[in-house]
Amino acid sequence: MRSIADMGGIQGFGPVDPADDDTRFKAEWEADTFAVNLLSLAAGCFNIDESRHSMEKIPAVEYLTTTYFEHWLHSLEDLLISKGVFSQEEYQTRIAELAAKGAGDAA
Repeated sequence: MRSIADMGGIQGFGPVDPADDDTRFKAEWEADTFAVNLLSLAAGCFNIDESRHSMEKIPAVEYLTTTYFEHWLHSLEDLLISKGVFSQEEYQTRIAELAAKGAGDAA
């Protein structure tokens, strides 16, 4: 079964524009997301196939309207919760704490 991530050969998306390369870090959170993914892989929290599968499960509209590193973040959140590294409640609590504290001085 094809997923939204299997776009090779699908018509209608136009040519690939290498000037629109979405794989470079444009913000600190992207580099952080990438680093935590690599560390989680190295720690054995999940494997690369599980990471890819998690990204492939992103709903098509969301997949097409989010960036490369948002896909990585989605996968990281999904896998660390589903693997029991932390609970959904713990995750939501931490997000609320960071939001209340403000993005500028989050630690």
